[in-house]
Amino acid sequence: MRLTANVKLFLGLRIDSKLREALAQATPGDRKYFDDPNSPFLRVVSMGEDQWIGKLFDGGTSPTEIEDISRNVSSILNRIAHGGRHAPSLMRIFAVDEGNDGTLIADDGYRTSS
Repeated sequence: MRLTANVKLFLGLRIDSKLREALAQATPGDRKYFDDPNSPFLRVVSMGEDQWIGKLFDGGTSPTEIEDISRNVSSILNRIAHGGRHAPSLMRIFAVDEGNDGTLIADDGYRTSS
């Protein structure tokens, strides 16, 4: 086993039906947070049958910074989908790799669309 900081990490939540509905009904002002596949805020990606929304960040990030990122993700999701379940304890972190075609590849081998 070896460590590398050259990989991207994704911290996010699985999109359930309530969150999917809120994303579909988001105002144009709120859509800027997740609509762009290269958004600096949030990205919507697919992994297997599920869709996830979250933030991409660099490997080697400190735990304090990861905590800040999770609060930021929660804050944006609370703005877009009021009353939803966006607690950091529900979030997951996945290692990703950009494939030759620019798609993200989650650590379980699924290609993700962004």
